[in-house]
Amino acid sequence: MTALRLTEPHVERAQRLEREFQAVLDAAVDAVVLFDHDGRIELLNHAGERMFGYNEEDVIGLKVNILLPEPYRSQHDDYLRHYIDAGEPRIIGTGRELSAKRRDGSEFSAEFAVGRVKGTEPPRFAGFIRDITVRRNAEEALRRSEAQLTIAQEIANLGNYVVHFDGRYEDYWSPHLYRVLGRRYGETYIGVYDYLEPMVHAADLAHWHQARAELDAGARTMDIEYRIVHPDGSLRYVHHIAQTTRRPDGYALRQVGTLHDITDRRRAEDEARQMQDRITHFGRISTMGEMAAGIAHEVNQPLTAIATYAQACQRLIGAGNYTQDGIATALEQISAQALRAGEVIRRLRTFVKNREVRRELVEVNKVLEDVLTLAQTDARHNGVRITLEMSPLQPQVQADMVQIQQVILNLLRNSIDAMLNVPEGRREILVRTLVDDEGDVEFMVADRGTGVDATTMAELFNPFFTTKPGGTGLGLSISRSIIRAHGGKLWCSSNPGGGARFFFTLPAAPASAGNP
Repeated sequence: MTALRLTEPHVERAQRLEREFQAVLDAAVDAVVLFDHDGRIELLNHAGERMFGYNEEDVIGLKVNILLPEPYRSQHDDYLRHYIDAGEPRIIGTGRELSAKRRDGSEFSAEFAVGRVKGTEPPRFAGFIRDITVRRNAEEALRRSEAQLTIAQEIANLGNYVVHFDGRYEDYWSPHLYRVLGRRYGETYIGVYDYLEPMVHAADLAHWHQARAELDAGARTMDIEYRIVHPDGSLRYVHHIAQTTRRPDGYALRQVGTLHDITDRRRAEDEARQMQDRITHFGRISTMGEMAAGIAHEVNQPLTAIATYAQACQRLIGAGNYTQDGIATALEQISAQALRAGEVIRRLRTFVKNREVRRELVEVNKVLEDVLTLAQTDARHNGVRITLEMSPLQPQVQADMVQIQQVILNLLRNSIDAMLNVPEGRREILVRTLVDDEGDVEFMVADRGTGVDATTMAELFNPFFTTKPGGTGLGLSISRSIIRAHGGKLWCSSNPGGGARFFFTLPAAPASAGNP
């Protein structure tokens, strides 16, 4: 039998294929290792040397499991034996992820794929190893990020969604959006707007439709608050923000939105507002309590006059010595005095009544005139004169009149108290209104009392701080909160003529500040 000889062309071709194979191995970015049926390494490419820190000559003849940490190292021989003896593929012919071990002992995540070299007996194998550390780290970072986002959404009670209009990707609901909208996570998908529409409260539905229509018509964002009726029947408040991404031609590609359940916040705001209203009402009652003596005197005067005129009429009629004109005059006086007493009581009831805050367009000078009906009573009782300097521009503000009267009356009452220990000839209060350089309406209440030192002025507007023996320390604090709620500011300064000056400003109503 003649021995098979390789001709020169065959030799050259074999050499060329070997060179090409070596070039492929050298160019590969993954580690390539060839090993025999005993698992002994026959070849390790350059990428494998860089990946594991070995030189090829150092590992030739060593078991390939040197590249694996425990428990994979001990299991590798079993994998080979099962495959060779029974053809059972556990890692041979399949791919899997596991840990690999470098020469320095450090481990990293890797993807292994092992295949048998065809036509070899006993069998030989080729292993391909890819370092997936970066990918695994990225996946882990993504998982952490998603977990943190989920926790953050649960804490904030907020869910988000993504709608893809081009159909290239699936729409998305975050897990917490299901809870915000009362659904179980994993239920059959439904478009977020299709699901929302039947839930929107009837009173908010028109506003909701308008916001959606504006967004669909080209608006880039939607930012609205509305109420929904939850599947459990409860009423919830949500803050809905959505943003649409469009192509240059205006075609909508996708929309990203968030739904924030703000029910607890709205309830807390309502409770805080109710508490503020109660405190403000308490402040009015407290002010009236301090003015009780003066008001009682003011009401007692017309009542005394009524009694006097009525007794005079009785005497005249009893004696038969009267004229119709005389009786008519007495009755007119009785009527006038009754109206006088009734007006004081009416204004007092209006001032102390617990009512809802109602802002309306009011004329500043009219506010002063109304509140002075009560303030003059207290002032006369304490020997104090009140002088008015009202703006000729008759500016208007958008405000709750009773609350602004409360602030003015509180400042007047404080000024009266500050002058009780000064000579009666100096007991004078100047009340002034004007339109300042910024167009705001400025009120001033200036007295000639004992004044306010720097230390007291720093504490003056803090709750429960008071310089009065029987004071609550709430008057100025309440007054500042009222003025701030109206968009203005309240402050104090020394009066150059002695005493103190209190100022507060309110934004003038549009086109009112300059109207004479």
